[in-house]
Amino acid sequence: MVGACAVASSSFGQSSDDWRTSPVYSELDEARIARSQGLPIHRLDLTKKRLKEVPEELAQWTELKEVILDRNKLKSIDIDLSAWSELVIFSAESNDLSQFPLSSLTWSQLENLRLGDNIIDSIPLGIDGLSQLKALSLWSNVISHYPASLGDLPRLEVLDVQYNDMTLEEQEMLKSWLPARVEVRMSAPCRCEFDE
Repeated sequence: MVGACAVASSSFGQSSDDWRTSPVYSELDEARIARSQGLPIHRLDLTKKRLKEVPEELAQWTELKEVILDRNKLKSIDIDLSAWSELVIFSAESNDLSQFPLSSLTWSQLENLRLGDNIIDSIPLGIDGLSQLKALSLWSNVISHYPASLGDLPRLEVLDVQYNDMTLEEQEMLKSWLPARVEVRMSAPCRCEFDE
């Protein structure tokens, strides 16, 4: 906790990226205590905590910059997390999410969105509102619809859609929507349910 205090007390005059060196809280109780002491929680890693839902209190933690919820038991993210307006990194990989978390479309500072290894079947049309998004990871899902608005993400650098079932035509169409600067990661084309 001494390190956390040191970071908090010396925050005046630091650049906006200094949150990346702030403490990572991996226990919710520790983060609660730190917040009760007036310390901002910028980084929260709740990997493998057997969470079935996002704790409601987190919706009010507006100072969050990075939230990792990998390897839990999340089936949906239904609570309103639009107050996370400063969030830069969000990861909820290896869960059981069946829908794209719609709150994420309001995170105007989001640069890295990782939703790989879930059962998400589509990407919302409003994805193009994430004007700061650089990396979108959707590997190993069941996505059957890719909106053309992916091509309107002005800062996108990497799109990972490996291990999603796509025909060659679908892959070519997706690539045609995206600027040449975007690295698209795909598996070999397949439409496995049509195999005899």
